[in-house]
Amino acid sequence: MCNTLDRKFIMCVTGMPGCGKTVVSKEIAKMGLFYVNLGDVVREQTRLRGLELTDGSCGQVMVDLRKEHGPYVIAKLSLDKFSSERNRYVIDGIRSIFEVEEYKKVGKTRLLSIHASPERRFGFLEGRGRKDAPMTRREFDIRDKRELDVGVGNAIALADEIISNNSTIENLISQAKQLLKAWMKEDGFA
Repeated sequence: MCNTLDRKFIMCVTGMPGCGKTVVSKEIAKMGLFYVNLGDVVREQTRLRGLELTDGSCGQVMVDLRKEHGPYVIAKLSLDKFSSERNRYVIDGIRSIFEVEEYKKVGKTRLLSIHASPERRFGFLEGRGRKDAPMTRREFDIRDKRELDVGVGNAIALADEIISNNSTIENLISQAKQLLKAWMKEDGFA
């Protein structure tokens, strides 16, 4: 077993909007991992540009940042939240495999994908009540296309594991926690 003090374990969570990434990531964080939300990074950048936090403006900033600085930029910006005192992280909201590659530069990285049907995801987003959530099915479909255009489909396809969110939230969380424990044991962080 290796010394984990100088290494980092990074669990990345990906999936389409509304699939359950944030619920899972926040529960995983309760197991001693530091929580980083990439959507928060985009929202922060949107505020810095003086824009209102809507689905359209946040989405456009996400796309613009990638065009200006490369497909890994959101992950790179999030590294400001990493510290030498912490060695276990959960990253909520991976949108491309390039972001995962950026995290691999700083630690052992695993990628979990969560799947849910479009109908289920739209219902979750409607119920969430966030200002930047799509208000109509048309806005939801536009958001899905934008997410696929930046590479979330590749991240989903290349995930180390996929969990389906077709049952209860409790079941989803339980599966994710079991997976995390297994990965941490395999990688010498248990």
